[in-house]
Amino acid sequence: MATIKDVAKLAGVSPTTVSIIISGKSKERGISAQTQERVFAVMKDLSYQPNLSARRLRSQDASKPTIAFFWPLDDRNSILASFLNALQKEIKTQNFLCEFIVQAYENDFLERDASSIINNSYNIAIIGAASNRDIAYLESLKPNMPIILINRESEQFSTVRTDHQKIGFQVADLFRKKGYSEVMVVSSSQSYVATGLRTQAFLYACSQVGINVSSEHIIKGPGTVTGGAQAAEEICSLSNAPKAVFFDSDSMAIGALHTFHKHHLRIPEDIEILTIGMLETETTAFCIPSLSVIEMPNAKIGHLVIDTVKKILESNHISPIHHMVDAEVILRESFTL
Repeated sequence: MATIKDVAKLAGVSPTTVSIIISGKSKERGISAQTQERVFAVMKDLSYQPNLSARRLRSQDASKPTIAFFWPLDDRNSILASFLNALQKEIKTQNFLCEFIVQAYENDFLERDASSIINNSYNIAIIGAASNRDIAYLESLKPNMPIILINRESEQFSTVRTDHQKIGFQVADLFRKKGYSEVMVVSSSQSYVATGLRTQAFLYACSQVGINVSSEHIIKGPGTVTGGAQAAEEICSLSNAPKAVFFDSDSMAIGALHTFHKHHLRIPEDIEILTIGMLETETTAFCIPSLSVIEMPNAKIGHLVIDTVKKILESNHISPIHHMVDAEVILRESFTL
């Protein structure tokens, strides 16, 4: 196993310099960015991973661990608020004394913002909305720092997630019970992991229960309110569009409500809408009309994530911990049975 002396020798610096860089004090000690990059490159080549988490736990700060929550800056920013509320509420409810840090990153390029993970700068990292490429990168690092993934699968890291297949069948079954033989799908044009898996699961479930979804009735656009409004314009331009529409995000469904109202289409009389609910409950409950959702259990996920964090810290738990959480069907005005 590589040591700090091995890193220093290959990087052409002293062990003290490596230690300063690892501790995050390079700027105040006048160490250049080029030297830092050289040291980090050698650390990666040697798979050297200083366990700062363990050091912190053994220090006087053991009662106040630092938890980092990684979230990408993209169309899913609106969902971030829901998860932050859930996590912070659990931290307060459980009287869990910790430093909670939000770390932004770019989806598919987590490695650009992963120096804190490489250096084990936090006690635990919670990572939301990771792409498959991001997860593969993390698994290649084999970090000493415990990692918890939200709504993703991994054998190496702890996970708290929903069953995408089950959700897809829940949506299809609701349309089947209403007697629909054709439905439309509005989905994000971005290849987000969870959204894509849920939509694919829904399409497969439709094929199993006798519901037709033709290719011309699958509309893609930005996974935003504006994207949903634009997708609804495309629906309104179709001559024989199915009456039932599934939106893979409530942000898009909210935008569609504006367009349907502009075109004098009544909901649910002219169009019925079911959507995945990822925003705060009140956001979809107080739309006009209120949206029927398969609501992602963000509050339950937040509870289990913090429970998992505490279990790892308190018992030095090493093996990954996995939790599966059910989504909830909430029928309102946009779709009723």
